[in-house]
Amino acid sequence: MTLPTRRRAFTRLRTPIIGLVAAAIAVLAPGVAHAAPPANDDFDQATAITALPFSTTQDTTQATKAADDPTDCYYWGTRSVWFRYTATEDALLRTTVSSTGQSPVVAVYTGERGALTQVPGSCTTDFPTRAFPVTAGTTYHIEVFEYYYGGQVDFRLATVPPAPNDDVAAAAPVVLPAQLTGDLSLASTEPDEVPSSCEQGLDRSVWYRYTPERTRSVAVMTGYGSPSITVYQGATPDALTEVDCVDSYSGYSAVFTATAGRTYFIKFAKSAERASEFSLSLQNAPAVRPIASPYPNTPSTFDDVRFTVYSGDPLNRPLVSGEVKFGDGTSAPITGDALVHRYAADGEYRVEVTGTTSDGRTGTGVETLVVETHDVGLSGFTVPASARAGQTKPIKVTLANGTARDETVEVELLRLSESGHYTTVGTLKQWLAGGSRVELPFAYTYTAADVAAGKVTFKVRVDVDGRYDGDDNPADNEVVAVTTTVRAGATTADDLHCCR
Repeated sequence: MTLPTRRRAFTRLRTPIIGLVAAAIAVLAPGVAHAAPPANDDFDQATAITALPFSTTQDTTQATKAADDPTDCYYWGTRSVWFRYTATEDALLRTTVSSTGQSPVVAVYTGERGALTQVPGSCTTDFPTRAFPVTAGTTYHIEVFEYYYGGQVDFRLATVPPAPNDDVAAAAPVVLPAQLTGDLSLASTEPDEVPSSCEQGLDRSVWYRYTPERTRSVAVMTGYGSPSITVYQGATPDALTEVDCVDSYSGYSAVFTATAGRTYFIKFAKSAERASEFSLSLQNAPAVRPIASPYPNTPSTFDDVRFTVYSGDPLNRPLVSGEVKFGDGTSAPITGDALVHRYAADGEYRVEVTGTTSDGRTGTGVETLVVETHDVGLSGFTVPASARAGQTKPIKVTLANGTARDETVEVELLRLSESGHYTTVGTLKQWLAGGSRVELPFAYTYTAADVAAGKVTFKVRVDVDGRYDGDDNPADNEVVAVTTTVRAGATTADDLHCCR
């Protein structure tokens, strides 16, 4: 229902008046308290932390965001509070934060207001708690901020011990099978730490040491955290040779042949920004079962079969050497490329693949390949050389089965119409014994339209019945022949010519 004009005007006017009255009451009413931002709402009024461990709970619902609050950790923060800590010693600190509102974020900076530098690995957007190194005498500015709603925020800062296997010289010994867990945010890198070939610039690493009692293939399989994995071999930490390396977050596992009595050092690493808890396992590497996948799957003797070789390795390592035996007395080496082979006769063939991965695991796989050829063809097609309108004359089609396999075939006789398209004259189905030849009779009655055209072009087509992909050798499955003269009038003697 539409309000009258004067009433609508009053309604629009009433709303701001009510708002002004409410505001005036709020200002003038005695005893009404107005919430203020937290004391450490601004960078310059940061709460000083003088001793560790430190913990506090404060209400951030009235906190604000300064125009120069840094946003490199999280751009969308809408309210923040600040803490300040000057390190008394070189140490490793951990921040922990929680809230009754939305999940807050912590970032740590050095420098002065307007020229702050974020401490690597201190931003908690990806993880609820982070550890970072501090240097004695350096002041650290800690920002706790939230995306939207504030709440009762619990903030804690404490020293934590570094990972006990932070250095290669302190690599933790392991035996198989082993489940390994840790926290890379508690780690660092040594100034002269041996690099990894697959991923450089990672500045958080921990080390493990493994000496096998017998030679075996070992897999280092990632669980959660997905650090970079590098395996080295060497008698001492200062003489290491890389054996295998996989990138962080690649989803791959490291795998290597561990020789009895030799020592292997295993490094897990990440960048400071992505350092987190991790879980990995050391176990016997799975066996490989190579396979040569053929295309087509059921070839004929007319096909060049393309074999794609797969390692059949659950760890997805390719084969670097090996051999494929095709089952007919021939073979080919594994090169990394597809192998092409043609079989000379139908039958069942045992295709055997033996291959070795780069880490030394060797396996053999066997598959049976069925070679099955279907080849029927036209060995003869005879049509009348001439005819008159109204005459019905025989047309002979000769079929040949090129294999020892019995076949049922479908034969179709077609005529080229005046519009330039072939139309069906008749079809026949015929059983054809392996290696046999059969002559099939067709007949055609010539018409006045044939007289007008002066000739008739016939085509015969044969195919194996019931096969979606037809004959394996289609080159001899169609033949064209022509009755070159068609006249009106009485019947004349036949002249036959044969087109093969």
